Amino acid sequence: MEQNTFMDVDSMSTPRVSQFQETSRYTPSIYATPQSSSELFVTSGFPNFVNSPIASLDTSIQNNDEIYFSNDVIQRYAEAYESTQHQEDIGSTPEIYEQMCDEYSREESSRMFNFESREYRIWEAERNTWNLLKLLSQYRFTPIKNTDETRSPFQTDGQLLCELLASNKDFAEAWIVRQWLWKIAPEFITVETNPEYRSFTKNSILLDPKKRDSLEYKYLDPDGPHRTQQALNSLDQEHEKELVRSIFEYLRRGQVDNAMDISDKNGHFWRTASMSGIILYNEKVDDDDDITTIGNINRHIWRATCYHCANQENLNTYDRAIYGVLSGDYENILPVCRTWEDQVWAYYHSLIECQQDEYFSKHVRHMGVSDDDHLSINIKVIPPNEIFGIVESKRVDRDPDIEKFHIIQKLIILNDSKEMIKQLKEEIVDKRLSREDEIAYVHFLRLSTHLILYLRDLMLPTPDKESDNIIKLYTELLIEYRQNKLIALYASKLPRDISIEIYALFLKDITSSYAERHKLITLAEQYGLNAIAIARRTFELIFKEIEDADKYGTVFDIRIISLKEPISAIEGTQIRALEWLTFNKEQHREALKLGNTLCRRFLASGKMNIAGRIIMEMKNSKSPLSIIRYVKSEENDDDEVDTVYVEHQNYYTMIEYYNKYEIWWKVWMSKPKKPNSKDMDDWNRRIKEVTNSLDTLFDKFLESYIIDFIKDTNNMMTDEDEIRIRELERVMDIYIPNAVLRHHKALYETRDLIPANLEKSFNLANRVVEENADLSMHFRRSKKLQALIMALRDSYLEILRKNPKDISNVLYDE
Repeated sequence: MEQNTFMDVDSMSTPRVSQFQETSRYTPSIYATPQSSSELFVTSGFPNFVNSPIASLDTSIQNNDEIYFSNDVIQRYAEAYESTQHQEDIGSTPEIYEQMCDEYSREESSRMFNFESREYRIWEAERNTWNLLKLLSQYRFTPIKNTDETRSPFQTDGQLLCELLASNKDFAEAWIVRQWLWKIAPEFITVETNPEYRSFTKNSILLDPKKRDSLEYKYLDPDGPHRTQQALNSLDQEHEKELVRSIFEYLRRGQVDNAMDISDKNGHFWRTASMSGIILYNEKVDDDDDITTIGNINRHIWRATCYHCANQENLNTYDRAIYGVLSGDYENILPVCRTWEDQVWAYYHSLIECQQDEYFSKHVRHMGVSDDDHLSINIKVIPPNEIFGIVESKRVDRDPDIEKFHIIQKLIILNDSKEMIKQLKEEIVDKRLSREDEIAYVHFLRLSTHLILYLRDLMLPTPDKESDNIIKLYTELLIEYRQNKLIALYASKLPRDISIEIYALFLKDITSSYAERHKLITLAEQYGLNAIAIARRTFELIFKEIEDADKYGTVFDIRIISLKEPISAIEGTQIRALEWLTFNKEQHREALKLGNTLCRRFLASGKMNIAGRIIMEMKNSKSPLSIIRYVKSEENDDDEVDTVYVEHQNYYTMIEYYNKYEIWWKVWMSKPKKPNSKDMDDWNRRIKEVTNSLDTLFDKFLESYIIDFIKDTNNMMTDEDEIRIRELERVMDIYIPNAVLRHHKALYETRDLIPANLEKSFNLANRVVEENADLSMHFRRSKKLQALIMALRDSYLEILRKNPKDISNVLYDE
């Protein structure tokens, strides 16, 4: 007899075409006892995460007050996800997650054997979800092979079933769903064994002579109580109720062998016989190549009989449910179904039995019964897309936590990834799931994120907007929980603009060391994020916290803060914002330009101490900011770069002058009280030196600002240039008048020590009104023109006092 290609059908194995074998004709029972859960897990344990960028990153970048979850769940999921990205078989991803969920659920159950805790139920539901996705993904992404068109004239039911599984995708998927529902059914307490058949009733009859000799009490055969309407002893009734319940629970889990075994152990051999008809007729080849047959050759007759029994109203509910399972009649199974999983199983089991029998009936029956036999089985076949609507309308067990997983499981089964993402978005983004319920929110958000990432890896349709919203929420959650080293991984799964914004928002609040912040930028680069754009956006976000120049009030109200005044922690953070732009050499020029902008904004508010700190940081070779002050190079003649460099030098000159003035003031105020002393001589020498240095810096300061301002105003300007010019005007309105008045004071006060300084103090008027500069506008806008006039008046009166005859030479000195 010719050998056929068929699927090796096991009760818990996935019916994929890749499992087809050119072996014997024997097909194991499709209702064999299922494998244990542990056998389905990868025995090698969890994957090696040592080479993961996440695992290798120094955890010191995390803050000391980082929030950790049990067994560091979030990090382990990230490592698991990343490890699967480097594997050829992405189908292993759900299996890894499933193992982790199983471990966490066992940990929860081990705590005082709390199998009913919320955390345990949630972990169990997630484990079941990943298991379902694993089974269906393995099947859906396995190439389907064409079955052999040449069919043997004699086909056993087992061979026909393998053929059906191989040729009908919908049937195969329904088969997998039923296997999954078998596996996830919870444990139950089976009946206590009583090997003596109806012993309490039998003993009560034997001990009563009247009953023992009466035909009325000859009803201990299996059908006796129903035929005679005589009740069994209450203890036998209770035992049989527990027995049929246990038998049903075994059948619910696909464990027919156990159901028959428990029947044998309790003396109900007739039940074993009635259930054995479920085994498909097939052939078995032994080691000597001898062929023997197994199973029920007239299974369709047996099924019709079971269907008739299931509809006997005088039978126990569980008895009817057992026959409902054997015949595939969901109407008699549903009354004993307590959960969503039980009801879905009832419909899917019925669907499989009906489609299987229909397929068998279309092909040549074996010699047991002819095709003309009329067997009345009236079961309405309900397709999968209708099953879940019916189940949801009938449900009474409402667990909000588990219902969310049922939605996902339903859409995995229906292969509707688009609707799944929309449902997840409604649950999380639309706030149906309360953020205050942290356990459920974090768990479901993490699951949803990794589901989306897996579906994307499979290149299944996932609505971009809804998917990105969920991943973004999860990334924000990681930021909130300070899972610093994980954020780049998930941000990299977002669109470019969103990833830049969310990573920059994360970096904005990082206050750790320069080296640790560099690691975060490096991590962003490793995951393909635009590190340059992120660094720029990070600076902008911090920079936005500085008030706009227009909000600083009028120029004449500004108080210039001394360079020696300390800066606040917030102001220090704003300075350190520039450091984000120093990690990439390509950004050094941009960093210097933005450093200039930062100086302008601080100077515009009178915070010269902060601007001074920025300039000093750039000058300090040990500071990260020192790397950007050498941006000007001979190889680059770009005008913008030159302008940036010149502006930086101008701020340096200004700070240098003001710093020198503060030194001058300190020396001036330290004048000794004794006129004729060594201390006075030292002081005279020091005050002359510092005054002369101050005078030199003053000329350099004014010249730099006049030249830069004229150059910019003569060029064609962009909007950014116009903003810069307005800010520069404000800075000059504040600092030029102030510098002139300060310098006048220094010159005027040292007129006796350096006689030429008196005339210099008076000639400051010429510097203010020079035609090529006209600094008088800054005095007018700052309302310091009156102060300048009064200062010049003092110089004029002093000159007049000292040299009244030659005053004209002073007034017209060029």
